[in-house]
Amino acid sequence: SQTRLPVILKGVMTVQDAERAVQAGAAGIIVSNHGGRVLDHTPGTAEVLPGIASAVRGKIKIFVDGGVRSGVDVLKMLALGAEAVLVGRPVAVAAVGGGREGVAFLLNQYSEQLRTAMIYAGCGTLAEIRPSVLYKGRG
Repeated sequence: SQTRLPVILKGVMTVQDAERAVQAGAAGIIVSNHGGRVLDHTPGTAEVLPGIASAVRGKIKIFVDGGVRSGVDVLKMLALGAEAVLVGRPVAVAAVGGGREGVAFLLNQYSEQLRTAMIYAGCGTLAEIRPSVLYKGRG
């Protein structure tokens, strides 16, 4: 009630919290473990993202961060249900090591890796990335 700006909640790791965000009127959620697993044996974002996306897709924007280290990882997160993928730590490292040029190099590398992965997966557009592009082997 204090702002007309969209509110996006970060740190959502459960279906229940995602549903609460919808009920509270948030514009979006960021599925995130804040860059690491604070407790042993807690799930990563890729593990919880499909359930969250299944529960709230179409009701709220779904972003994800954590564990994304390549354009192929971006494809995976999109296939698992994210609408957008955030990359923090790799960009920060690129900025410290190479400034503006380092960040540009990293983002161009991610973009090219994503484009190549999409070709291999038979996806001509981002909208064509579906869970079926992921291999689900039997252990």
